[in-house]
Amino acid sequence: MSSVEDLIRAEDAGQRLKYVCFWGHEPRHDGRIGASCLSQWWPAEFTVDGLVFPTAEHFMMHRKALLFGDEDTAARILRARHPNEAKNLGREVRGYDEEVWRASRFDLVVAGNLAKFGQHALLGRYLLGTADRVLVEASPLDRIWGIGLAADDERTASPRTWLGSNLLGFVLMAVREQLVGASLIGGREKRDITILDHDRGWARRFRVERSRIRKALGDNALRIDHIGSTAVPGLAAKPVVDIQVSVADANREETYLPQLEAAGYHLRVRQPDHRMVRTAEFDVHVHICPTGGKWERDHLLFRDWLRTSSADRLAYEKLKRDLATRDWFDMNQYAEAKGDLIDEILGRAEHWAARTAWSVDHPR
Repeated sequence: MSSVEDLIRAEDAGQRLKYVCFWGHEPRHDGRIGASCLSQWWPAEFTVDGLVFPTAEHFMMHRKALLFGDEDTAARILRARHPNEAKNLGREVRGYDEEVWRASRFDLVVAGNLAKFGQHALLGRYLLGTADRVLVEASPLDRIWGIGLAADDERTASPRTWLGSNLLGFVLMAVREQLVGASLIGGREKRDITILDHDRGWARRFRVERSRIRKALGDNALRIDHIGSTAVPGLAAKPVVDIQVSVADANREETYLPQLEAAGYHLRVRQPDHRMVRTAEFDVHVHICPTGGKWERDHLLFRDWLRTSSADRLAYEKLKRDLATRDWFDMNQYAEAKGDLIDEILGRAEHWAARTAWSVDHPR
């Protein structure tokens, strides 16, 4: 769906629409990524054609200036310290033509957000996790890129009563679908989720797969770790063994991907600093990440803390069992639904790591 009219037709046809409303660009108080990352003003530096853009708003206004041949203003926009400054400079573009801008603006903003979400794995994961939900810029001040209403306005509940076109929401939904094609090899998957009591055979399966990976990669695998719920004794889990392989540079696929594919694994996920391959039976997922990076550390810390904390282990299992009873558009939506609790648990794990001098090289 790419317009308010499309949404109204879907609503009239009886389709139950679910929404994610956003407005503003401030991070959550706990520092976790939320819907505000969808804002054009969210600070997420990215590079396009050798130029660095502090925000998607900078990109939009820079491309607007270039569209009309105003290279001086384009250069000033790149130097703008705040997205509001970039926005105001965009209003000063010389030679502006409304019809030309209307014909070009959607594709330009799509290009900027593809770079933003494509170059930041955590942002990309959040966007993909919104699955089939309608993204809505609930701005009471903007009737072009937003809906002209605040999120708590009762009229926000139906596109029939919106006051704006929600162009940014439709841009982000278009970006989401392009990211699905680029990062999820084979597209979205809707699969049944089954949570089983912990099985000691999962540790044995890890050891078998570790040997298989070591044989395939040799010294290119700097470390191979059992991660995820199947690596935590006593924790119920999906019967999928997650393995983390640390390499020098996860973006250099030629150093590991052909070897893993020759060993029988199949590429499923391609994201910045993260790849995932899996067995043909989908019962082993192998995550490749750079050594010393956030992905490596967070997954090892999460595992070790759950091995220590019975309270968080029980809370995490309870959530997973509850989520498994629901119907999910795809597996990414299920994974995103666990995000808030995972972030809470990681916060407690960080305090534990500081108290105990835990580190990737010296776990406790």
